[in-house]
Amino acid sequence: MTTIGIITERLQEFGTAEQVRSNRVRLKTTPDRVRDAVTLSLVMLGCDRLITISTLDRGTTFELLYHLTGPHLIILSLSVSLPRDRPSSPTVSDLLPPAGIYERQIHDLFGIMFPGHPDLKKIILNEDWPADEYPLRKDWKPRPESFYGGIKTERM
Repeated sequence: MTTIGIITERLQEFGTAEQVRSNRVRLKTTPDRVRDAVTLSLVMLGCDRLITISTLDRGTTFELLYHLTGPHLIILSLSVSLPRDRPSSPTVSDLLPPAGIYERQIHDLFGIMFPGHPDLKKIILNEDWPADEYPLRKDWKPRPESFYGGIKTERM
């Protein structure tokens, strides 16, 4: 069996795994299984590098995509769907330390929570950015009465 076949087969226990390109496998899993899938990817599949964590606003849900690779040069994308009303997925920053910075960015811009993260403080937005507004959500609109950083001016 090829390396990509072995990866696809071993990931089946965490959700739907499929080969989507000659060097890419996508696993659709759930937030409660993502840490187990990352651990297996690190320990048994040799995925020792996090490329990035990306986020999609699908309107009714959010999708987190963890992109991993290793010396085999196969890209593994772990896809996690989150409900829009309470988006949350456990942190993987203790398993993959570079994930910490991505989780902070995603929290800042989309409002997704990462329970267990040591410090989800703002990293991109100004400290005085309104706490309940996330500018990369499709439904976000600036409110006229809110201050978004920069120089305050009086309205004429």
